[in-house]
Amino acid sequence: MQLQHPLATVTPTLDGDVLTVLARARAKHTVGSIQHVLGDRSYEGVRKVLLRLSAQGVVQTERVGNVSSFWLNCDHLAAAAIIELAQLGETLITRIRDDLAGWAHPPVYAAVFGSALTGTMRIDSDIDVFIVRPDTIDADAWTDETDGLARRITAWTGNDARILGMSEREVLDGANSERVLLDIASARHGTVAGDPQWLRRLVGVGRSRGTHPSV
Repeated sequence: MQLQHPLATVTPTLDGDVLTVLARARAKHTVGSIQHVLGDRSYEGVRKVLLRLSAQGVVQTERVGNVSSFWLNCDHLAAAAIIELAQLGETLITRIRDDLAGWAHPPVYAAVFGSALTGTMRIDSDIDVFIVRPDTIDADAWTDETDGLARRITAWTGNDARILGMSEREVLDGANSERVLLDIASARHGTVAGDPQWLRRLVGVGRSRGTHPSV
């Protein structure tokens, strides 16, 4: 699946993308504002979808002067299902967070990163998860946990999961040299375990880099 196109799991049409915009915003939109959010879809195509969805009652519309506004009809029988589908990305983050919280030895820090977080997934993209284990836990002791999480993510999404695991010491040693750590720390809203600021402090996001802080 592609998390930026969640309704494509049930309808690979422009209708799904338009409904995603309306379900996420819960606000009034014009044809032009929806086209702007989608970026690569035609004005006429968006307009036709909105008219079709309005005829089904799932979208409501009003016209003021020469401008028509559209919004999701939250009272419609289908609205709850549409909203749930539109929030698949948030649901995935919640499931990963809950899974990690149940581990016998919870990670020091974990985050989803890569295309799943940036909204650039292809249908065959991996879902990348960075997990930092305590230095007191041997890597082999975590194999069942990380392999199990990877299997569950694939079951939830249909996408392969790629777990990037490091120890606290490995993170500290690579804080000023590993580009992937800076990329993960610079992203927002991807943290699924631990203090969201933990990695940012280590790699120096928001401050001058060059010296290792203590852990």
